[in-house]
Amino acid sequence: MNIYLAPMEGITGHIVRNAFLHHFGQIDKYFTPFIPAAKRLSRKILRDIDPANNEGIRLVPQLISNQSDEILDMIRQLKDRGFSEFNINLGCPSGTVVSKKRGSGMLLYPEELDRFLDGIYNGADVPVSVKTRIGFYAVNEWPTLLAIYRRYPMSEFIIHPRVRAEMYTGFPHLEAFQAAYEVFAEDGAAASGDDASAASVDAAADPVTLCYNGDIWDTACYANVMKHFPKLDTIMIGRGLLARPDLACCIKGVPVPDTREKIRAFCDEIYDGYLSIFSGEKDVFMHMKEIWANLGKSFEDSDRLVKKLMKSQSPSEYRYLMDQIFDTLELSPR
Repeated sequence: MNIYLAPMEGITGHIVRNAFLHHFGQIDKYFTPFIPAAKRLSRKILRDIDPANNEGIRLVPQLISNQSDEILDMIRQLKDRGFSEFNINLGCPSGTVVSKKRGSGMLLYPEELDRFLDGIYNGADVPVSVKTRIGFYAVNEWPTLLAIYRRYPMSEFIIHPRVRAEMYTGFPHLEAFQAAYEVFAEDGAAASGDDASAASVDAAADPVTLCYNGDIWDTACYANVMKHFPKLDTIMIGRGLLARPDLACCIKGVPVPDTREKIRAFCDEIYDGYLSIFSGEKDVFMHMKEIWANLGKSFEDSDRLVKKLMKSQSPSEYRYLMDQIFDTLELSPR
């Protein structure tokens, strides 16, 4: 099983990626938080993608735009920096993103989405994957969107089977993923039709890698996905890996000795890494709260202490509550 770490804005930067690599491993590919293709590469982004900050990490830049020429220009810039594969964000549900007709906002406009993808796949000379939701308002939008996606030689097709309106609530629509699963199992490739065969990507005739993303919190969730899709060989996990940093190891059957200590070391490395890039320790523990919003699920009966930690007002109070969590709580089922 190939396991990818999902891009999460403000969270899965190089500090967190390295902590996963150093203490757990078993993640096959990491995706950057989305890079706005219409803008110049900022100092922050350049630091995040710097090869020196990503040694041993297979890193894929995720790009966001609603203009194919912007995507192609950013691909050219990043190719010059050594990157050879890219991902297009068509799933972000953030209101500020959607209002600009980007991310999942593009899904409201199927004809424009079609032109957008046509421009990318007829201009790119490297593998380009897509990460998408299954619609904006309702699941019945998915057949139209899926028909569009089938026309293009995506190197990978990553599907989060929720619509934008659901954000991260409710249950993923496995029947929608099933439709894509059956299509690509039957086709053996993402491309269909004469238009797609004209695309310049060398991988156009290769089978597409279909990837499931959404609510894999533990091995039981993973088993449920595999029960429905037994031929699936690639999954992407975001919040589930933050909740249980050893989850990729558990899925792959790689024992993690001293799991509690490993998670503590994972937290310590992130904290120290944040100290190196933020201006003060208060900024650091505020960002650590974003980690603990999910990491609390690693421990049984953690709600009370995690709630206190999320309300902590000083680094010393944060550290005291973190010690309480590690010293007094049992690990949750993996």
